[in-house]
Amino acid sequence: MAYTDWAASTAFVLGDVRAATTQQASGLVFRCTTAGTSATTEPAWPTDIGSTITDGTVVWTAISSVYVELSKLAPSAIVELFELHLNSTLHGSSDIFRWHNGANADVTGNIVWNGNAYTRLPVKAEGFEYTNTGTLPRPTLTVANLSGSITALLLEVNLTTTGNDLAGAEVRRIRTLKKYLDGEATADPNAAFPEEIWYVDRKATETRDVVSFELASKFDLAGIKLPKRQVVANICQWKYRSSECGYTAPFYFDAGDVPVTSSADDVCGKRLGSCRTRFDDVVTTGAVIAGSTSMTLDTALLAIEEGLTVIGAGIPSGTIVSSTNATRDVITLSAAATGTTFVTVNGTVQSSDPIKMVVADATGLSVGMEISGTNILSGTLISAISGTTITMSQPPKIDAFTNAGTFVGQLGDIDGNNGEYIYAPLFDVLDTGQYVTGPGLSTTVYSRVTAEYFRLLGHRVSCNSESGICNYSQRYTIDPPGQASGQRNVTFTKYNAVAQPTRSYTFSLSNKFTFIKSTGLPFGGFPGAGLLR
Repeated sequence: MAYTDWAASTAFVLGDVRAATTQQASGLVFRCTTAGTSATTEPAWPTDIGSTITDGTVVWTAISSVYVELSKLAPSAIVELFELHLNSTLHGSSDIFRWHNGANADVTGNIVWNGNAYTRLPVKAEGFEYTNTGTLPRPTLTVANLSGSITALLLEVNLTTTGNDLAGAEVRRIRTLKKYLDGEATADPNAAFPEEIWYVDRKATETRDVVSFELASKFDLAGIKLPKRQVVANICQWKYRSSECGYTAPFYFDAGDVPVTSSADDVCGKRLGSCRTRFDDVVTTGAVIAGSTSMTLDTALLAIEEGLTVIGAGIPSGTIVSSTNATRDVITLSAAATGTTFVTVNGTVQSSDPIKMVVADATGLSVGMEISGTNILSGTLISAISGTTITMSQPPKIDAFTNAGTFVGQLGDIDGNNGEYIYAPLFDVLDTGQYVTGPGLSTTVYSRVTAEYFRLLGHRVSCNSESGICNYSQRYTIDPPGQASGQRNVTFTKYNAVAQPTRSYTFSLSNKFTFIKSTGLPFGGFPGAGLLR
């Protein structure tokens, strides 16, 4: 196929392939791997397969250099190169032998590609085709032996390595185009088909004329076990404090993962728990004060060390441990805390508007702190701060009330079954902060009136301050019973909350802090079948 040239200011989708507007010496074309719109000017295209380039909001990845050439009507000849890599352990040498057969390119001598010389030699390679039968191919490589050079190589290897006939040697099959060979005008060491790597499984034939080898993939070699090391769940097989283990911290633990003070007693238990003790993030409780770089921990921890990243309430992003005291229960942070963990201060709930509290001193208080104290409902938070007045996320319980008079309203029905409502023509006699009771309302609780709604224990009533209609969000019993529909006059008693006493309240942020280990587990996980996280 022929590829369309790149275009400026054009939307490209994932998978689009484009060629440069001018011929590239490498012959690379480029696949869109991040969709977007191209820039107004053409980018400087990369020259290596797999390299990426950002073009406006598009990201292009360079793909096989031979694609463009092969799409031509008369492409350049394909040249097949072979490399035989010996293994010093198996063959007593690490020599590399390079050949080409010159068949396609009609080359009569040696050729050079990527700086390596390949000797012209009759070589026949077949059986590389992959099928869907479920078995891997086992190609055959046949090399001319008229000069006896291959027999001589076998004799040398067999004298050194007890006769393995090059078994285990690596064979590389490289295919490129004649135009990319060294010395050509368009020489390119990166222009090649994907390289194939095979291994000599056995010598199939040896005669005066030829020597044939049967090749196999790395997964299909006789006597090879995969994985080479048996994986046992939750049992580490790495050497403790080695390069593969990666643990180098100056903190010591015995085989039971109990902290010890001497390196002589430092022994790994080889369990998943042992890895957690040494590598996992440290989570503990403590306290900080806004503006201070000091953190006090509730428990001394040997695993706390300089350089660990600290996260938690009141800790600025990017804060690390600058230093610790000798017992590691007082930490110096690299940045001052922006919040205080615990603040205890006197405050007075406002009877006129119980959702507000006036405190003696707001220093250290911040929005989001949890409030605890007498009559404060669980989960109450600071939602706003203005001077020494704080607004709570929900009002507290009220100690007592005083009778403030009565008013007459009407009790009606919405659609007969969707819930009753109160219609109060004299709505203006109710003031914010007052409470009411009456027929249909519980006689044991009060409903607080605000500018927008009544709040009962167990009920919520929304009000329209202009019409005076207050709609319950749930049904209540009508007194007298048996009158489910129709409006009727009812008398309501209103109350005022009495002045609340000044009490001591505690305001707190989360006191849980996490110290993130900078190293982490090697390879991202435990070497057994278990995982750290």
